[in-house]
Order: sequence, then structure tokens, then C-alpha cells
Amino acid sequence: MEQKVEELKKDIEELTQLQGLAIRQRVKDVLMMERKKWEGEMSALMQNQVGKSEKAAGSTSGPKRYVVELTNYAFDQSDAFVKLFVTLDGVQKVPEEGVVASFTEKSLNLQVSDLNGRDYVLVVKNLLEAIDVAKSYRKLKTDMIVIYMKKVKQGRKWDCLTSTEKKVKDIKNSAFSDLGDDSDSKDPSAGLMNMMKKMYESGDPDTKRMIAKAWTEAQEKRDEAKMPEL
Repeated sequence: MEQKVEELKKDIEELTQLQGLAIRQRVKDVLMMERKKWEGEMSALMQNQVGKSEKAAGSTSGPKRYVVELTNYAFDQSDAFVKLFVTLDGVQKVPEEGVVASFTEKSLNLQVSDLNGRDYVLVVKNLLEAIDVAKSYRKLKTDMIVIYMKKVKQGRKWDCLTSTEKKVKDIKNSAFSDLGDDSDSKDPSAGLMNMMKKMYESGDPDTKRMIAKAWTEAQEKRDEAKMPEL
């Protein structure tokens, strides 16, 4: 069953990438319906797996723990590894088996179970480059989890952590460079802003967060450029 769940995760990840490449709305809708179908199937399998585990252990169902999504981390790299530093107070008190990092070639899923009555989850999709799943791992330290993702292309520098982040960064840089355009257009960056809007409307939550941040920074930069000097 675990193998089937992992295969579904990979299928969903690839389908999500196809969604990002789709242009026609009808194609997007079909891919979205299929993705929801697979996500429902995976959720059912995981719930069934948890239920069997609890039954085998003879455990009784207790109150449901609150799940916290982790979004903040530090990013570093060497020639061999991309490293994430996730700060989480008291995480060293959690048993080793309660801190699980699972990898695919282009994604990371970190789960911390029952830390002060809460579960913590960090999901990173669409990594910029492929990683070696077998050689990737995590280390548990005081108030911190360090995740080591082995680069397939050793020595190659990652400009960003994910391809989504790279795409947004490129668009944001292009928008900034257009601020000084002297063309006849009233708004030289309008096309780029429209592109960002389309990406936002069709993107996943991570994409939307990054685009919203880039959009705000671009707007602030434009406002600063329009301010008269004192």
C-alpha cells in the first residue's frame, strides 16, 4: 500500500507540472478534475493505512492534533548538497521516528508528529534541479531540522530552490527593468503584470504566494520611481 501511495504522489506531481504547462482552459479543467480524483484516491489510501496501523498497535483514537504548515526556512548549498534549515522549538524532544523526511526527484515532504500536541508539515514541490533521493536525508538538532538534498548535477549552483520561484524571480526582474523604459506605452510593464496575473490564477498555493510577493515588490518599486526627489 505504501508503494501505491508513493506512485500516486509521483503521478500527482507530474500532473501538476502538466497543469502549469497547459494553455487552453478546457485542458486545464480536465487536468484539474483528474488531479482531484487522484488526490482523493491517495487520501483514502493514506487514511486506510493509518487506520490499519492504529488497529495493529491496539491504539484508541484520541483528539485530532492540529496541523501546522511550515513555510519559513533558510536555504544554503554546497557543490554536493542543497540544504534547508528549519527552525522548530523543542523538535529534538520528538522521537527519531516522529520526524520523517520523504523525497522524490523534484520534491520534499517533511513531517513532524506530536510536538507539544501538534503536527508540523513542510512541503516543497518543483525543485529547481533533480536530487538523488537515495542520498538525501535529514538531521535532527536542537530546535532545528537540517535537510540535505543531494544534487544529481554536482557542482551546479541553484539560483533558487524551486522552478516556480525561478520563474517568478525572472518575471519580477523583467518588470523592474521595464520601469525605466522610455517607450510610448503608458505602462511598459503591463504585459508582464498580465502574465503574472494569469500565472497567479492558474497556480498552486506556493506559486500564488511567490507571485503575490513579487507583485507587491514590483508595485513598491514603481511607486518609489514615481516619488519626486526632495
